[in-house]
Amino acid sequence: MQKPYINNQLRIITIINNKGGVGKTTTAQNVGAAMATFSKTDKQVLIVDLDPQGSLTKSFGISLEKGSPTVGSFILSKEPLSQVIVNYNHSNIDILPANIGLIEDEEVIKDSSEFPFNLKKCLEKDPKKYDFVVIDCPPTLSALTKIALIACHRYYIPLQPEYLSYEGLRELIHYTNHISQSGSSIFLGGVFAVRFNPYANKKFSRELIEMAKKQLGDRFLTTYIRENSDLYKAQAQGKHIFDYNKASNGAIDYYNLTKEIILK
Repeated sequence: MQKPYINNQLRIITIINNKGGVGKTTTAQNVGAAMATFSKTDKQVLIVDLDPQGSLTKSFGISLEKGSPTVGSFILSKEPLSQVIVNYNHSNIDILPANIGLIEDEEVIKDSSEFPFNLKKCLEKDPKKYDFVVIDCPPTLSALTKIALIACHRYYIPLQPEYLSYEGLRELIHYTNHISQSGSSIFLGGVFAVRFNPYANKKFSRELIEMAKKQLGDRFLTTYIRENSDLYKAQAQGKHIFDYNKASNGAIDYYNLTKEIILK
């Protein structure tokens, strides 16, 4: 049974997949951007980069100088959130950035007495208010992934319609179920297809999607993210898709996905 959102409650979601190159970071970036403008009243959104590669950080055009505070500084209580966040283009979107230094921070996080509740406690105690927090994870089932799952209200999985991605989905759900059985409630918000080409004659891909639907029921979301080059062009310019081309298929699909996530 899903844990319901409460009106005016901070909503924290995690985007997770243990396979790289499946649109995880692209999803975190653009779902976060859509959340910021979903309603007539602008929402305050924090987007957290928990990947030492810093792909999400770079996708927003952020280049960290050597020694700059990062998400690791915040989680380890070295710096308050206000000193670490980077605002995107004078908007209501803040980014908690990451870089390669997060690899060393991860070892300290994992060895701390608060693990795996480190990020959850930091987000709860910081006085700055957000309506939504979106967390992007590394493409591994690591300590960073675990603290992201513990911190969120729901997690979402992008599924590329390929055999290895489908097999990885089962492994990932097994992993999250194991965490839940250890005493931490983790809720699957949904799985959704990414890099989908509705015009391609790929019977096998469609069959995989149908298999996932049968397995997951209503937790397989109805929105498909179509393959769209504008999504990657936007990142190359340090923008989210709504600033780059709000009329593109990528913008339309991510807006519909975000609406489904918020209202489901």
